[in-house]
Amino acid sequence: MENIQLKGKKGMSIGDMYPTVLAMLWVGGVMGVGLFVLGTFHDSIATSYAGTQNGINTTTGTTTLTVGALTEVNLTTLTATLTNGSAITNFTYVSTTGVVTWGNDIVDTLGISLVNTTYTYTYDRTGSAEEAVTTTATGLATFADWIAIIVVVIAAAIVLGVVLTSFGRKRNMI
Repeated sequence: MENIQLKGKKGMSIGDMYPTVLAMLWVGGVMGVGLFVLGTFHDSIATSYAGTQNGINTTTGTTTLTVGALTEVNLTTLTATLTNGSAITNFTYVSTTGVVTWGNDIVDTLGISLVNTTYTYTYDRTGSAEEAVTTTATGLATFADWIAIIVVVIAAAIVLGVVLTSFGRKRNMI
């Protein structure tokens, strides 16, 4: 069967699919690697700060540290001790908001529910290099949200192109 090219054809053909898929894979891969590199670079240039909070009430189950109000907080270490001096490890924390989730058995047999914490953290100071890197990474990540929509539009264009060209072919009459 002869491949007939229409003059001034509109739409994409099946032959356009391979380079389009390769281009989308390339864009996605470069963006993924770029975001990883930006995240690693951000962590390496961010300044570390130390903080403490004493007398945190753990009976509510969660506590937001005072650094949670800062931009892009990343807790790198957290040490917690009961006010009687006993070290505790039954907690987790969410790094970007500074929320500490205390374990169920945090209140010991002495009935002490107050905890002292010391921690190390980084955050994005206004006008700093780490804030610029975060803004760039956020912009790229926002663009990445559109890739799925772009892929659907390209697939629809290919399907419509195939349908339109199949109706426009000249047929040999016997």
